Amino acid sequence: MARGINAKVKSGTPVYCLDTFSTKAGQLAFYIETLQVHLQKHEMVSRPHRHDFYLVLYITKGGGEHTIDFVTYPVKPGSFFVMTPGQVHSWKLKPGTDGFIFFFVPEFYQLGKDEKHLLEFPFFRSVNPHPYIQLKAGQDAMIDFTIREMLREYNSSGEPFLSLIRSYLDVVLLKLARHYQAEVRTEASHATTIRLRKLEELIDQNFIKLKQPNEYAALMNLSSSYLNSLCKQLLGKTLGDLIQERVMLEAKRYFAHSDLTVSQVSDKLNFSEASYFIRFFRKHAGVTPEQFREQIHK
Repeated sequence: MARGINAKVKSGTPVYCLDTFSTKAGQLAFYIETLQVHLQKHEMVSRPHRHDFYLVLYITKGGGEHTIDFVTYPVKPGSFFVMTPGQVHSWKLKPGTDGFIFFFVPEFYQLGKDEKHLLEFPFFRSVNPHPYIQLKAGQDAMIDFTIREMLREYNSSGEPFLSLIRSYLDVVLLKLARHYQAEVRTEASHATTIRLRKLEELIDQNFIKLKQPNEYAALMNLSSSYLNSLCKQLLGKTLGDLIQERVMLEAKRYFAHSDLTVSQVSDKLNFSEASYFIRFFRKHAGVTPEQFREQIHK
C-alpha cells in the first residue's frame, strides 16, 4: 500500500503523500502523531498545500485559525477538521496549540470492510464538504480515548496491529458522524442520500470534461429534472450550481496557489476559449481572475 513520494504538481501547490511524513506511514497507508510533534518535524505544513489522502485534525488545547479552500475556521479545544484528498489548507496556530493529526487512504480504511465506503460519512462529501465539527468540553470522552489508543498502537514497539487501528479509526469516524448529523440534519431517505453521494463523486471525478447537468443525469440513468429537483430539495442548489461551484473551486485553487496564467488555467479546466472562462469566473466570483489573485496575495 505504499504511496508515491511528495511532489509539486504543475499547479504550483505542493501535494504531500503519506511517505512524505515517514517511511512507516507510506508502508502502512496510515499515520498518526501529536500535533506539536508533527509541526516540529514537518514545518512546511503551515503553508498552503494539498494531500492525496484523508485527514483528521483534533485540537485539545490552544487556538488559532485553519483555512480550508478559502474558508477560515476557528481553532479551539474540541475542534475537529475532517478533510478529503485534494483540498488546499493552511493554518495559523497560537504557540502551545496541541492535539492529534492522522492520515489514511481509502484502501486502508476499506480493507476488510468492502461493504462500507468512506462516502457514507457525511463530512467526506466531495462537492459540498463541511470539514469543521466543534465539540464542547467533555462532550465525547470516547473519541479522545480512542484517538490516544490509536496513537499508542501505532507507536508500539512491535509491528502495529493494523486491524485494531482500523477499528479505532472506524469508531472515531462513526462518533464524529453522529455529532455532525446532529448539527446538519436532513430529511433525506437513505436511498436519496446514496444517490446524492454518487452524484457528488461523479462531479468530482468528471467536472473538467463534463459541465452539463444532462451528462451527469445520463451517467446515473436518471432524468435531468429529477436529479435537479433532488439537488434543490437537499442542498438548496441546482445541479448546474454544483458543477459550476466545483469548477470555480479548482480555478480559485490555481489562482491562489500557482503562477499559471489565465489562459493556462482555462486550458486546464477545458474551456474552449480564455475569454469565455474569464466571463464565467467573473460571473461567479464578482471579480476577474487577475483581481481575485491580487486580493488573495495582499
